[in-house]
Amino acid sequence: MEYLVLQISTFLVLAVTIGLAIGWWTCKFIYSRYSAECQHELSGLRRNYEDIAKENATLRLQLRQLEQGLRKLSASPSAADYGEYLETRKTLEATRRQYEGLLERLHQQEKTLGILHKQLKSQQQELDAHKQASANQSVEKENIRAVTLQATSSPDHKQSDDLTLIQGINQKLASKLQALGIITYRQIAEFTKDDVHSIQKVIGNDTSLPLEEWTQTAHSLFQAKYCQPQA
Repeated sequence: MEYLVLQISTFLVLAVTIGLAIGWWTCKFIYSRYSAECQHELSGLRRNYEDIAKENATLRLQLRQLEQGLRKLSASPSAADYGEYLETRKTLEATRRQYEGLLERLHQQEKTLGILHKQLKSQQQELDAHKQASANQSVEKENIRAVTLQATSSPDHKQSDDLTLIQGINQKLASKLQALGIITYRQIAEFTKDDVHSIQKVIGNDTSLPLEEWTQTAHSLFQAKYCQPQA
């Protein structure tokens, strides 16, 4: 029995000791936490106080400057100050008139510059159009010259054939080909892609020139007309 009482007493003493230790540690933790928060808040209040003190000193300085300016304004101006004021005002008026004159000239020059820019752009467009037209005319002349030289270089150019017998060549197209010097079956039978391309540029893109059909038909007509044995 005494042993049990001793154990219970020991357990109670131990529990009280542990409770006191936990309570002391908890109180110390809470105290340190609140102490840190109070120190931080105190530092912020000190900074705010210093900022307010500086602002107060600045406001006091500004107030003294305003009071000095007010005293100067309250005092009656002297004749020298009034004369200086009039001179300054005259100079200001002259400067304002000069500024308005320069501003008006600037606006006029901007309008003139805009008109000149439009004229320059229009003339540049006309110049580009003339250059393009001249280039097209030069190319067309070169094509006509090349086709004409090739046509006249054919050995059978003196004897003309009926080009309308070739499928795809009507009377209008035959007239255009004849104007270029193409008048025989042999010339069309010997056409190359470059020849067709040159002729296409001259007569326009309204009619597509079938190279293979023309050459085959022209070759057949040439063989039938000139290569058959005479009876």
